[in-house]
Amino acid sequence: MRALMQVTGRHQNTLHQTFQKRTWRCMLAAIVLLMGGNLRQAAPESLSTAYVPPPTRRSLKVTRRSFAEPNGPSRAAPSTASHTATGAVGFRGIDAKYNPTWLDIEDQPVSSLEWMHPQTAWAGAATALYAFDMWRIFHLIPPTALEVTAAAIIFCGLYASRLSDVPKLGKHYQVSFYASLGWTFYAIVSLVHCFCYGPKPILPLSLAEPLHSVAAVVYLASCVYFYKYHWGRQIRHIMEGRFRPWFGIGLASLTVAHALTVGHIFKMFDDSGWLRTVVKIYPDQWQWIADTRLLELYLTAFALFLVILHIRGVFTGTANATIVFVGTVIAPTAALFGETFFIDAVAWQHYFMLGPKHW
Repeated sequence: MRALMQVTGRHQNTLHQTFQKRTWRCMLAAIVLLMGGNLRQAAPESLSTAYVPPPTRRSLKVTRRSFAEPNGPSRAAPSTASHTATGAVGFRGIDAKYNPTWLDIEDQPVSSLEWMHPQTAWAGAATALYAFDMWRIFHLIPPTALEVTAAAIIFCGLYASRLSDVPKLGKHYQVSFYASLGWTFYAIVSLVHCFCYGPKPILPLSLAEPLHSVAAVVYLASCVYFYKYHWGRQIRHIMEGRFRPWFGIGLASLTVAHALTVGHIFKMFDDSGWLRTVVKIYPDQWQWIADTRLLELYLTAFALFLVILHIRGVFTGTANATIVFVGTVIAPTAALFGETFFIDAVAWQHYFMLGPKHW
């Protein structure tokens, strides 16, 4: 009987290794396609119609080029915006150097948003779930399968309510939204997958492992698509003399946060027994992964809401970007690292652990 079990185990491992090879080939093909082409860019004039009414702008505007080339011939008549840009300090001073037209957007009240929209209900449900998650994590309570189901329904509904307006956005915002779809899909699948290593599995591992591999390919492709565009955009801004160091730092912090998940994915692809080994040594590792994915789901969606606020003129420019990177990347990552001091899990040490493939 023992010999039969060993033969069966070897057969399952062979099948899994074959699936991994095919997954890698699909991943490489998807990345090549992403590197070679981009999604259709929406017309600039349609930008203001997405999600919310267009923000009110002052009548006098300063062109971006006239500020990017201060020594060149002026292409715009003197305006009140130029005086505002000269005297701006703090976040507005950074905005004036990067894109003076942001100073032309009059501050809009939150009440100017179109709150009678399906995504308002979904966003409210997501916020309530996030508040519950923070309370649960603070009290070191493990998540449940019911919470996973609720998260999957809420965030699928939230993104579906936003999807019809995405083609009206500019390229910069479309890239962020479509990449977020891939990250959200992976977060939901990873939630189900990590539960399979906990005391109450949602699915058998024979189904969860292939599903995780497919979602991992989607995640990696989303990262390539997102960072290819946004880091390329930062390089272009450096060449044009309008690079914002703080935005670059924020983008770097997001890159590091996503790199942690990329590392998790590569360890899984390298050795199918790696996570099983980690969980044997750190029994609460599944809980930490689940908490991470649940926070990722909300914070990714919240970052997109801040984009909407920027488009609408309610909360714009560098101040908006600061909240995005500090509030949805840096602070939550620090909180999750801190959680590992109170449960039997690790935040980074497991990346240096080896599975049975390397024994």
